[in-house]
This record gives sequence, C-alpha cells and structure tokens, in this order.
Amino acid sequence: MSRRLRIATESVDPAYLPIIRLWTLRLLLRCNAAREFVGDDYFDSVEVACMLGYAGSQPDSYTRRWALASLKRKLQALENQGARLPSDDAVARNIDQLGDRLGLTVVERDILRFTVVQRMVPVLSEALDLAGQLNQASVCRVYAECLGHPLAAVRAALDDRATMPRAALLSIDRGHSLPFGRKIDLLEGFADQLTLEHDDLLSLFDASIVESAAPKLALQDFAHIQQDVAILRCYLASACREKQPGLNVLIYGRPGTGKSELVRTLAAEVGAQLLEIPSAEASGKPRAGKARFESYRFAQTLLAGSERQFLLFDEVEDVFCETAGARYEGGNATGIKGWVNQILESNPVPTFWVTNHLRAIDPAYRRRFDFVLQMEIPPASVRRGLIERQVAGLALPSRWCESAATHADLAPALVERAAKVVKLVCSGSAEMAPELVMTRLMNNTLAALGSHKLPIAANETGLVYQLEVINADCDLSRLRDGLRAVGEGRICLYGPPGTGKTAFGHHLAQALDRPLLVKRASDILSPYLGETERNIATMFAEAHADGAVLLLDEADSLLRDRQGAVRSWEVTQVNEMLTQMEAFNGIFVASTNLMDSLDGAAMRRFDARVQFGYLHATHAVTMFCKLADKLGLVADELARAAVSRLAVLTPGDFAAVGRLCRLDRPTTAIELANRLRQACDGKKELVRRPMGFAA
Repeated sequence: MSRRLRIATESVDPAYLPIIRLWTLRLLLRCNAAREFVGDDYFDSVEVACMLGYAGSQPDSYTRRWALASLKRKLQALENQGARLPSDDAVARNIDQLGDRLGLTVVERDILRFTVVQRMVPVLSEALDLAGQLNQASVCRVYAECLGHPLAAVRAALDDRATMPRAALLSIDRGHSLPFGRKIDLLEGFADQLTLEHDDLLSLFDASIVESAAPKLALQDFAHIQQDVAILRCYLASACREKQPGLNVLIYGRPGTGKSELVRTLAAEVGAQLLEIPSAEASGKPRAGKARFESYRFAQTLLAGSERQFLLFDEVEDVFCETAGARYEGGNATGIKGWVNQILESNPVPTFWVTNHLRAIDPAYRRRFDFVLQMEIPPASVRRGLIERQVAGLALPSRWCESAATHADLAPALVERAAKVVKLVCSGSAEMAPELVMTRLMNNTLAALGSHKLPIAANETGLVYQLEVINADCDLSRLRDGLRAVGEGRICLYGPPGTGKTAFGHHLAQALDRPLLVKRASDILSPYLGETERNIATMFAEAHADGAVLLLDEADSLLRDRQGAVRSWEVTQVNEMLTQMEAFNGIFVASTNLMDSLDGAAMRRFDARVQFGYLHATHAVTMFCKLADKLGLVADELARAAVSRLAVLTPGDFAAVGRLCRLDRPTTAIELANRLRQACDGKKELVRRPMGFAA
C-alpha cells in the first residue's frame, strides 16, 4: 500500500499540492463529499488520503469522528496559510494571455484553471468523483466552494451567454446528472496545450484553428465562374472595411473542383489571413462534427475584432446533419443545431463553409447563407491551363495535355496528385516514360471513381484528314466556312462506320480554333432515374461555358424515335436532348450510324444533315498512294487497280491498316492493298461498284 500511496503523491506537482489539498478539503467538508470519503474502517480513497498527507497504514485511533475532525484541522491550517495557485508556470501565463484577449473576469479565469488542473491531476479528479452525480446547480456550488467565489458570480460565468460557454471553451452538459469529469467539457486539446510554452494564441489552439496553406492558383484560373468570383471579391473587400457581421459563404460541388483553393485565392486577393478549422487531429484521426463546431465557435470568439481574418470550415456536412447514433457518439445532437441559426446571423469573422454534399445541409440552413456557389469540374480550356502547369517539367507532349483536358471527370486535384507521383517515379528510373506513367496513374484513379479512361490517342499513323477525299453529299468546306461565319449550328452526320464523321468534328474544332468536347452515349447514359437527363444538361452547359464544339458520337442512343419507346424514361431522355439542342447557341455535331432510328422531332432541329459514304475509287487510290509513299512502297498499277475495286473502303480502314503497318510493315504495295481488302471483307454491307469509269 505504501508504494501505491507514494506514486499518488509524486504525480502531483509540488507547487500545486497545497492548493489541490485546499480544494479537496473544501470539496469534502463543504460539498458533502466526505460522506463517500470517510469510511467506517478508513478513508475509502487511498490515493486522496495520501495526497492529503495521511500515512499509508491505518492509525489505531481511526474513527469516523476522528477522520472528520482531522480533515477540519487540515482545512483550517491551509486556510490560515493562504494557499494559492502558482503564478509563474506555463498554465498561468497561457490563461492570463487568453483571459486578456477574451476579457475574462477573475472568476472565469479561476474556473478555467481549476478545470484544467482537474484534467492534469488524476487524484483531484478522483476527489471530485466523491461528490457523486452533479446537476447544474451542484456544479456551480462545487466551483464556488472550492475556489472561494460567490455562488452568483460562478453562475454568471457558467451561463450560456457568458464568454466561455458561448465560445465552447468550457461547457456543461445540462441534460444529465453526471460526475464532475463528465459533466464539464473543455475545448478539445486545450488542457494539454496549456502546459506548453507558446509564442502566440494561435499556436496555443492549433488543435482547433490552423493557418491555411498559401494559394496555388490565381483568379484567372477561375475564369469559368468569373462573375461569381468578381461579386465575391467585392463583397469580401467591403465587408472587411465595414466589419459587417454574419458574413457566410457556402461553396459546394464535386470533390477536387478547387473549392478550398478558391477560398484561399480570394482571401489572398483581399489581403486577409485565412484560418481553417482542421478536420483531422495531428495523428490523422478524423475529428467529430461536434468537436469541429466547438472549435469554430471558439475561433469566432477569439478572432472577433481582428483585422482582415477569414475562417474556412471544410467538409461541413457532418455539422449540419445528424447521423444515427450521433447523440451517443459526440455528433450533432449534442447542441450544435441550437447554435447554428444564431451563428449564421451574427458571427463576427467572415466564414466560408465548404461541402461535397449539398443534400446533407438542411434547406433551412441553406437560406441563411449570404452567397451560395456551386463549383463543378472546370471547362476544358481552364483544365488545359491547370494541367499544363501541374505537369510542368514532366516532358509530356502537348497532345497529352490537350486530350486529358477533354475528360469531364479530370479534376485538377487528381492531376496534381498524379504529377507528384510521376516526378518521383521518373526521377528514380530513366526507363519509365512520363506519358505512360501519368496515363496509367490517372486511369487507375478514374476507374476507382467509376469513370472512363483518358481519351489519349495512340501514336499517330501519319494520315491527315482531307476534306477533298471524304464522300459527303454536301461541300464540307462550305459548311465549315459557314459555321465559322455564323458561330453556331446543329449538324447531323450519318453514314457507315469509319467514313469520317467523327473525324470531321475534330477537323471543325481545329479549323475554327475552338476547344472540342467529345461525348459518347456511354458517358451520358446512367441506370439511375433522372441522372441521364442531368448528364445531358451538364454536357451542353460545359460546351457553352467553354465555347467548345460539342461532338456527340452514337447520337442515336439519345435521340431514338419516341414512338418505339417502351418505358417513360426513354421519352424523357429524348425530350431533354431536344430541349437542350434547341436552347444551345453553339456548334453541336451529332454523328450516327443509324439514321433511320432517329426521332422525327430531332431531325427537324438539325440545321444540316450530311450523309457520309464509302470512298470513291479515285479518292481511295489517292489515299492508298499517300500511305504507300509514307511506308516507302511504290504504288504500282496492279496495286492501285486492286484498291479501286474495293467498294466499301473508308478512311477508317486506312487508319486501321496504318496502325497495323507500324507493327508489321508490308514489303510490297500489293500486300498493302490486300490488307485493305481484308478490312473490307469483314463488313456486312457489300456494295458492288458499277462498271465503267468512276465519276
């Protein structure tokens, strides 16, 4: 027993021992805790008895009457000595600094220090447990008796409207009778931080408030939302000058779209310091919504009156919604909802609230934000600039960046993380090609997100798209020039596969010096009700925002004749497509192999319908000669004649054969012609070319 008692005494700082003894004796004798402490045979808590100076062994003269009399003598002696808290340690200095900043009274400072010491000294906690289950009134009495302050002053310090409860620095569970240690709660990490030396108050509360990282982007990187950004910038600058309370901005959207980065950029633009409410502890463990919200409440109190400071509260969905079991797991049910409306109307420090899940925030809260901004994946023109900056130094070809920018799910944050890996991989191994590694990393991540792979083209075949060889029923050059002059149009391209429809869309974008947004039916169709319609609207909105040529491949899947529809959603999808087509004032190119299956109303909405057919014999021979020349072969008359007889030859066949020749180079022109014939033999539709000379 003596060893156990010695450990209990040694755990208490000698400078604190007199005041802890005084507090304990006042608790025992003035708050009825002695009933639990003084037993029939000896003190019921050996640790507390040791701390009070009693020997480890039971005295022969021990009785309950003797014990109470002894406790009273000890209390009187300490009262006469005037035991005081140390005034020159880190805890005292930190509390004084905080008290000066928040304007805490002497009573509030003493309450705070008493609670902190109780957390630091286990034997004091054990002594307080002897007081049993406490309600709010008994907690106030414990503080008043132990600290020697008037009960009314303690009640005022612990009132909900007082500084410490309002700032969540110290709070009381008002719904249950509990032991002191569970009845009183301190701001997360506060007690431990008080024992350390700090240069400023922010470092004292780095578990609750941290300085945000410097922005990596500039305002021009948010050109796709420039109107919203301009309004926000002016609003923030004016609010800073006038110190307007209740400024709250809600930003929502898909992960990786740059929401937090926008906040950092705006703060830097108006010359404000941006502080964040951390979502994880230093160990990496996630922080509960209740703890984060209490940190926010404290930050608002601590920073009130400061010049040009903003707060960033990211991932707020766990604060604004209550999950099952939250009442027992420290979630939202522990009083957050009661504070939200008041805070959104009166917070002194401008706050940005950021979330990936808008639906998690009750509409009653959404209405209380001054500015609500949705952020989606930036348009291709913006993504191109971000990608080029993030992959700088990786020696990626420009075509990689251009193709990657067309991927709608390629958020800037994904590229940044992949580029970081590629730099390390390629610097450690010269055999690793940056383009290969980058593409592999991005595709792995996109697959995990349920998205399609990057549209990175294979090595070039060397064939150039030539309008003069395309077999179309209109002059494609005149059509292209007309689109350039007017700036808008809806074009339907139809015909067999490989005849150059999709390639014409690429040619248009390049000729008109516009970005190209390529979509396939598989990118749009979704098994979830209403999701396809949303994807259709998003597709047109993205093309409009970027000023892009919108190329929809396999358009028949989304414009199928409604008369043959079996399910209601088949009709609503076509309706949405027709509505968006009619409202779109850009260049829309739809390609299909199944013209006969398109809805009649869709056909009326196209400004031009262009049929693409198989190559004429003369055009086929022209393309054959160019391919043969590129391969170093002589296109003799026999080979040219063989090609001219191929009735269903397309530019796509030349591209496919050209790719094959990179792997297995032919030795003669006739061998090359035979490969083109094999490409035609596999087609279901065989058309016999008429006898005589080609027109």
